[in-house]
Amino acid sequence: MTSTTNDLSLADLRLFARQTLTMLSEQDVPDTPEAHASRDRVQALAGELASRLDAPVTIGVVGEYSVGKSLLLGTLLGRPDLLPVEAAPSTGNITVLELTRGAPGSETAVSSTTDIAFLDEERLAACVGAILGELVTTVEAKHPQLGARDRLGGYNPVTDPRGWAPFEAWYPRLWPSGTGPVAFETISAAHRDAVTELCRIRDAALGQQDLLGKPIGVATESIRAALVLEAARRTPQTAPKRNVQPFDMAQLKQERTAPDALRRAFPLIERVTQAVTLSPDHWDIGGLTAEEHTVRLLDFPGIGAAGSYGRDTFLSRRELVNVHTILLVLNASRAESKGASAFWDMLTEDGRQPQALASAALVAANAFDLAKPPALSQYPQGPLPLEKLLPHAAEVNGIHVYGNKFVAQREDGIVAVSSIGAIRAHELSYTRTSPETRDRIRAALDDLDPPGTRRWEPIAARLAAADPGNAWTPRLRAYDDDGGITRLRTLIVQHVRRHGVAQKLERAQSSHHKLTRELGVLRGHVRRAGGGRTEEYRELSQKLTEFRRLLDRMLPALHALRADGPPGGPDGGPDVQEAGGRPPRRGETAEAVCDEVFDWREWQELLGRAERDRHHLVPRSEPPSSQGIRLIERPGRASAAARTAAGSGTGGDGASADSTEAFLDKFRSLIERRTDEGRDQLRAWFENWAAYWREEFGPLRAWMADEATDVVLTELFTRLRGSAQKADHQLNHLWTALDPVTATERITELLSAPGPSAEEQEARFPARSPHALPWHHRMPLLDPQSEERERHPRSVVQLRQNTADAAARLVTEYLGRALARIEKDLVALYTKANEYLPTETEVRPPRPSFPSASAADDGAEDSEPDQPIDVLVRAWSTD
Repeated sequence: MTSTTNDLSLADLRLFARQTLTMLSEQDVPDTPEAHASRDRVQALAGELASRLDAPVTIGVVGEYSVGKSLLLGTLLGRPDLLPVEAAPSTGNITVLELTRGAPGSETAVSSTTDIAFLDEERLAACVGAILGELVTTVEAKHPQLGARDRLGGYNPVTDPRGWAPFEAWYPRLWPSGTGPVAFETISAAHRDAVTELCRIRDAALGQQDLLGKPIGVATESIRAALVLEAARRTPQTAPKRNVQPFDMAQLKQERTAPDALRRAFPLIERVTQAVTLSPDHWDIGGLTAEEHTVRLLDFPGIGAAGSYGRDTFLSRRELVNVHTILLVLNASRAESKGASAFWDMLTEDGRQPQALASAALVAANAFDLAKPPALSQYPQGPLPLEKLLPHAAEVNGIHVYGNKFVAQREDGIVAVSSIGAIRAHELSYTRTSPETRDRIRAALDDLDPPGTRRWEPIAARLAAADPGNAWTPRLRAYDDDGGITRLRTLIVQHVRRHGVAQKLERAQSSHHKLTRELGVLRGHVRRAGGGRTEEYRELSQKLTEFRRLLDRMLPALHALRADGPPGGPDGGPDVQEAGGRPPRRGETAEAVCDEVFDWREWQELLGRAERDRHHLVPRSEPPSSQGIRLIERPGRASAAARTAAGSGTGGDGASADSTEAFLDKFRSLIERRTDEGRDQLRAWFENWAAYWREEFGPLRAWMADEATDVVLTELFTRLRGSAQKADHQLNHLWTALDPVTATERITELLSAPGPSAEEQEARFPARSPHALPWHHRMPLLDPQSEERERHPRSVVQLRQNTADAAARLVTEYLGRALARIEKDLVALYTKANEYLPTETEVRPPRPSFPSASAADDGAEDSEPDQPIDVLVRAWSTD
């Protein structure tokens, strides 16, 4: 079934979902487990499509933990104390705020009852399975002697009749005492943290009494315990013990016992929903949608908080697929955010097209009150082009670079904000926060410029003089107005108006795509039950044509891997959907490597020395003094110092920037780490790629696994290829191609190739080593002109550039070779599969030994009566 998904409107898709459900009520399904399972999947996907079409406008607020999301969200709604706000990571559950417009003159208010949804057993099992599976994989990779895969592979304590016993018998191995196969200090704290999190989930699951899968209304005053993470704990030094404390619905509903019961229930909570009536005096949301829909704001837990990383990631991944607008909150002083990138990766894994994802994103650079305007002594007055400002304004440059990565250069999607500035500008109350939070807010308010000060106006005016259309002038002026909060509200309203319907349509199209594929599977079951050779071969032809169509999508992207990734995006020409994601592009990797080299502190040290020198040259280092009292090391510090020197790669003394040896050490460390990271990125890309195509091939794989299908395919291929042996070989090849995950072992083998050797690294390093640099005290004095040339800051800049270029080339060449090996094997597999597929004219039933009576009478083929599913498919098909 081929449908014009991109041409269907929301109304069309709503009609399609309704007609699909009607068809299911009329269609007789063959009495086989496979047919009934397919029918259930069609019903579930039709329900998902209808749900996405009827869902309210959803705005997801995401970011790294402790970036100020909750305070910003509360300030946006006119209530800074609406959500828990703490210095440590605080928001620990997905909080759904259902917004409705209040009456003019009213205050923003929260309903007295908050709804809590608990994970049901199926979702709890999926969550535990995801955390435990990742733990087993990472421990097995680092410490195979601990037997993680042997003991826990394929095991889930929620569904296994043995319960948690196998897990409890194994995990103390991560806390070895005395002699053992693995030393205590070599085991990563991340592994122990994952076990600790699983133990908390275990204790909650064993302590709950008939709560899984049930919603419950709790007094809003008690809800803080369900939203606030416990204070971050250190990784335990001993294996956790059971701490099961029973709790039930009655305890959750009683004011006295609710807070303690909610703390115990915390790991089992799926989401918390609060109804918020929003004062139009703070923010009039009436214009957010053209239809009368509720507006839903989702405050996601910050990825990376201690104690709940696995559960947070699992829950966030489930909820993000239905978000229409994504507000990424970055720290203005540290815009590069691993947390925001983690959320972004989750969104791409749902199959969203990069262009659609970028158009769904907004970026709020929070805590901009901590950014200081640069002095710009080099450009004291006159028009100021943005490119001259960026090198001297770290916060502005960070927001400009990293913010634009999420919005794809859509500058109107970025705003600079400060919750503190907005609280003062709009005189918002924050009295319901904790005493510690109130003290922090008061101190931050005291640090603001006096009221009426427009800190960024001089720079905003100069930027406008150089380029009236630049994005930073209105951004900075909006910040000076009220901390940027009004601009953020306006930006959200405009974005939802402009993109809301398109984003909703894009989410619905994703469900429609899955539904049409599953309808094809169900139709195949119905057709096979009807019998008839002509119909049987007609289905065979359609399925093999679909196989070829998928290969026609896949192969060009595979061939393009040698050209630095599939086509599309900054390195690959026109923008097209990158089916299954893309591997790390060499251009992006090279840029990241160069950036890291440029950030080495030694360059800043040398350039700083030159800036302080009266001749503006890098001054020579001082020789070590042989006079005075010799310093001795404290007892027990020698081995630690040696470890520090070895780990830092600085050469071990204060004059590390004066010889090439220290730079070579850092160069080697960077190459090894970046090639390891590149291997991990390639492995992750392949896993995502294989999972994507496994799902795309899923209906064909289910069809080919059917015994009746195998009989027909064997008959056809034997007739076409001339022997059963050839037919068997080609069908096995096609079956392998339908499950790309089977290639994982081969890809892992290809990625195990060692990175650049130490000799190759030293040969490519742009300076001799070990060798003193011109500013080393041991270097002979030259004539003044030569000294100026050798110790000029541009020598440092040139060495820095050459080092960065050499490192980038080494890393990208290695990754390019690894990617070429992967491409070669995958292209060989799928090109051969394409060759083995019969042409459309070859897929014909075998000629009968004598004509049938009906054919002799009227020359017509047997025809089957239309089934309800045939009518539906034909009505919505372009074929």
